[in-house]
Amino acid sequence: MGGCCSRRYFEQEDGAIKYRLIYGRRYHNLLNSMYFVANDDEEAYRLNRYHDAIKEIWRGAFNSPVEEKLRQGAHVIDIGCGTGIWILDMAQQYPNSKFVGVDISPIQPTEGLPSNVKFIQYNVLDGLPYEDSSFDFVHEQFMVLAFTETQWKEKFIPEMIRLTRPDGWIEILEADPGTSDGAITKRLIKAQIPRILENINAFSEIRNQHKIINIGKKYGKSSEESLKFYARGLSSIKGFIATSMNIMPEHYDALVETVYIEAEKYSTYFNHYRICAHKKI
Repeated sequence: MGGCCSRRYFEQEDGAIKYRLIYGRRYHNLLNSMYFVANDDEEAYRLNRYHDAIKEIWRGAFNSPVEEKLRQGAHVIDIGCGTGIWILDMAQQYPNSKFVGVDISPIQPTEGLPSNVKFIQYNVLDGLPYEDSSFDFVHEQFMVLAFTETQWKEKFIPEMIRLTRPDGWIEILEADPGTSDGAITKRLIKAQIPRILENINAFSEIRNQHKIINIGKKYGKSSEESLKFYARGLSSIKGFIATSMNIMPEHYDALVETVYIEAEKYSTYFNHYRICAHKKI
């Protein structure tokens, strides 16, 4: 039996709708964005913990060969920065470099920031307020469902390329569930993104790295934590998915609990893809 979605809207001082609450979770209110993950404290906690897990899985916060440039002093931008945890971590490691984090939701810290960090609220699909070739390293992760395939091809990737300096690097980290055959994420990540980059002919080198991440108790503590991150991510999209499924929020919560059981039963895993592209000089 379906239920009416419980929504509340919150305004800024100028009268614009700042965000909305749906079934107790907070979301942005940009009508031209497909990104429907929550931007509340619960999701911030998940993102910050997941950052640590990703560093452990990949043995570092990035894979592009930019270490020396970062130590000397580079300009770096993280598009879709979320809580800003990646930016803050990198800024601490590389104090000579300057870092910009961009997101549609203003959930980053505003006080006590390092002098080499800046956060801005912006929708990348509108074009970012920076000149061509402004950054040595352009980074993004886990944004695959935020855009349509057309937006990836015609707006997002071209904007990343525009911002990247010659001899600079673009890095993309995305994931898809290994049990989801034919999913748009798998098609886009495994095939389309590298092909888009190749067809643009702006790069001298493209590296496509792949890791399989098992999730569930039987694979150990880190894999059990990965399952929790996955389930919390599903909870984070409850406001939109429960509404589109026309089900009550408690029914959706029960479905998420089933994820834990099915992950163990079907040996669910994630494919992680890290794509690093070197822009031609």
